[in-house]
Amino acid sequence: MENTLNKPSNFRLNTKSREMIMDIAVYLFIILFMYTAASKLFTIKSFASTLAKSPLIGSLNMFVAWSIPLVEIAISLVLIIPKYRKTGMRAALLLMTIFTVYLSYMILSSSKLPCHCGGVISKMSWQQHIWFNIGFILLALTGLQSQKK
Repeated sequence: MENTLNKPSNFRLNTKSREMIMDIAVYLFIILFMYTAASKLFTIKSFASTLAKSPLIGSLNMFVAWSIPLVEIAISLVLIIPKYRKTGMRAALLLMTIFTVYLSYMILSSSKLPCHCGGVISKMSWQQHIWFNIGFILLALTGLQSQKK
C-alpha cells in the first residue's frame, strides 16, 4: 500500500500559468507600493511625526519617512523589468516581512500609535494590518514559488 504523502504530486503548472501567477503578484505589489508611497509622500510631515513617536524609530523619523516610500517606489520599478522580477519580488517579500515584524513588535509592546501607512490602509487596526501583510507575504511566496522549475 503506497503512502500518498510520499508520492510526488502530478500537479504541474504550465509556463503560461506560472507567468500569470507571477504577473498578478507583481501588479498587486506595484499597486500597493505605489499607492502607499504616494500617500506617504503627500503627507510626509504627518508621516514623519507619527514615526517620531515610535520607540524603534524616534529621532530617525525623517530618514525613515523618506526612505520607506523611496524603497517602495524602487521595488515597484524593479518589478516592472521582467529580467529583475524575481529580485523585485524577493525585495517586496523582505519589505513586507520587515513591516510585519515592526507591526507585531508595536502590538506586543502595547504601543498605541496611529498607523500612517498610507490612504485606506491606515484605517485598518494593527491586527488587521498584520493579516493584510501576511496575505501579501503569501502572495510574494506564491509568485516566487511559481517561478521554480
